[in-house]
Amino acid sequence: MKDKIKFSVVVPIYNIENYLNKCIDSLLAQTYGNLEIILVDDGSTDSSSSICDEYAVKDNRVIVIHKENGGLISARQEGAIRASGDYVACVDGDDWVDEKYFEKFADIIDGHAPDIVCCSNFASDGENFTPTGINIEEGFYSKADIEQKIFPFLIEDEYGRYFSTSIWAKIFKRELYLPQQIAVDKRIVIGEDSACVKPCVFNANSIYVSSEPLYFYRYNPSSLTKSRKAFDWKGPQYIAKHYENQMDLDVKDLRAQLYRATVHSLFNVAVSQFNRKEKYRTLAREIKENLKDPFYRTAIKKCKFKSKSGRIALFALKHKSVMLMKLYNKIK
Repeated sequence: MKDKIKFSVVVPIYNIENYLNKCIDSLLAQTYGNLEIILVDDGSTDSSSSICDEYAVKDNRVIVIHKENGGLISARQEGAIRASGDYVACVDGDDWVDEKYFEKFADIIDGHAPDIVCCSNFASDGENFTPTGINIEEGFYSKADIEQKIFPFLIEDEYGRYFSTSIWAKIFKRELYLPQQIAVDKRIVIGEDSACVKPCVFNANSIYVSSEPLYFYRYNPSSLTKSRKAFDWKGPQYIAKHYENQMDLDVKDLRAQLYRATVHSLFNVAVSQFNRKEKYRTLAREIKENLKDPFYRTAIKKCKFKSKSGRIALFALKHKSVMLMKLYNKIK
């Protein structure tokens, strides 16, 4: 019965020629065969494009989409539209998976038929591997269980905890995943995974969590979240508006959670401004001006934290402590 379950694997690709073979080889080596592997080449300028085409010739399960560069969200959206499987999985093109990745998922689906399946993962720099667990107990979660046990920290609770945000190491029923991925605002550049995952969890009828690490996430120090760039001041608003559109924030305390996530994100944006080569006075004036935004002022005013990092962020924003933001930029 389980071999009738079809998985669509969406792999967004942009200039990762050094890692791509390992990713695709891990998918083709699966012990479970009912797959379609959708390689979305997002306008690569290296040999990634030709690598994709070579695999399509070798195996008819491989589908290649070539498109103009539009960013990670647009690549995932193209793949989602093309997907024809019962479930959709996202695998980043510089990561790889265990050979039994989909066989294990198929076993879980055969026994429980959940809307979403999550597993643990290994974080790797390519040589060293560190197991990373999921911050929730293993097992099956009904709709009532999700509301009782996951909703309290779906976005972010008072202690800074939040439900696993990564879109990888998860599979989703296609009818749940497709509308949520298509709805993601392409302007979101920090939190692209969360923008799809959290609304999916909110709308899911059931979830199964496995503690077994089956996904290998390659830690990339050059990624956007690790780069020394200044983030867009509008970023926290884009994702907040998206959550407002895709979830009922009046359920439980989700609106309060949104304010916490906004404060944390806003603090990171403010801190990142010191990556720019501008005079301190110029940056200080700009930061204080952006903190006058009505939505940001509301989030800061209504936000409460019990975590140390949350309290630091809230204090710095509430008191417009630009010097604290600068110091945090140096030590982080």
